[in-house]
Amino acid sequence: MKGQTKFKRSGLAALGLLALVFLAPGHPAAKGKEADPGQTPTVTVSRVPEMEVNPAAEFVGRAEAIQAVDLRVRVEGYIQKVAFTEGAQVNAGDLLFLIDQAPYRAQVNEARGKVALAQANLDKSLRYIMRLKSVRAGGVAATDMDNALAAEQTARAQLQEAKASLEQADLNLGYTTIRAPIGGRIGRAAFTVGNLVGPTSGALARLVQLNPIRVVWSISENEFVTAKMKALDNPRESPALLVPRLNLPNGRLYSYAGKLDFTDPQVDPGTGTIAVRAVFSNPDGVLLPGQYVTVLISRRQPRRMPVVPQSAVLEDRQGLYVLVVDKDNRVQRRRITRGALLGTGWAVESGLKAGEEIIVHGLQKASPGQVVRPVPANGQ
Repeated sequence: MKGQTKFKRSGLAALGLLALVFLAPGHPAAKGKEADPGQTPTVTVSRVPEMEVNPAAEFVGRAEAIQAVDLRVRVEGYIQKVAFTEGAQVNAGDLLFLIDQAPYRAQVNEARGKVALAQANLDKSLRYIMRLKSVRAGGVAATDMDNALAAEQTARAQLQEAKASLEQADLNLGYTTIRAPIGGRIGRAAFTVGNLVGPTSGALARLVQLNPIRVVWSISENEFVTAKMKALDNPRESPALLVPRLNLPNGRLYSYAGKLDFTDPQVDPGTGTIAVRAVFSNPDGVLLPGQYVTVLISRRQPRRMPVVPQSAVLEDRQGLYVLVVDKDNRVQRRRITRGALLGTGWAVESGLKAGEEIIVHGLQKASPGQVVRPVPANGQ
């Protein structure tokens, strides 16, 4: 007990001594001023730089052909010629397959003969009607004139039918020549020379347009709404100002930037996503339909934004903030909106300006409203 009493007395004496020291006349605390510089916490500060920032959102996309055609034959016959090399590039209008034309030429000639016969019958009926009309009134029975007019109408109908048959025969003859409806790369031939093919034979080959090509990917409805709201609030965020680029399966950046051309007007109820599409030049055929790529979406022009070290960003229940040191060396808590990750730093969307000084080391020593002794970081 005596030891404890002695300790208490010694403690009180020490506190009294400290009070006399800090409140002595001429001491800063006694005058209501700031603490002695020796007691002011020292912190390391860094001036906030401004950098060009162009972050890219990443999505998994799949390449698909803008146009693809299954080549089918519309008439039956034997293949006389396969006029392409499998896997080669072909142009629109190039001959691809030739079907035996002999039977279809014969049908055309037969149809022409029927047209000529029908025309002759019509001419004959017209001459007969003119002959009847040249006879004096009352010299021709009404029945004869009716029969002549009926024969003329029948001849006209037969001529029309013959012409239609000739037209169909010409079409069938034309169907024996199968040409490329689009330019692109042609695949494997399903049939070779000498095979009998017809409308039920299936595709003779597949022709795929590779240049240009499109890439399709999906975004979540949350991403869509966020992007739409940004575009409404800030015209610089308009989708028209975004540029799609691609990372290829080997990790290399594709040489050509694309152009957004389609956004699905509805959400897929099964996945909660929205399909987005872009068109890319593909002159070298690097992209193939069905290929998976990484889609990178960024702004056409980068923005200049403040950038801060990750270690300088703090968080509490209200969100993210940094500690700013003002011109009076007083600490301020500054709320920020964090942007893209840039190496070991964060771009700042709002809340901070380039050129302001923030604490980067000694954060635990400082608190808002406190006066500190700022020391510039190395290199500043």
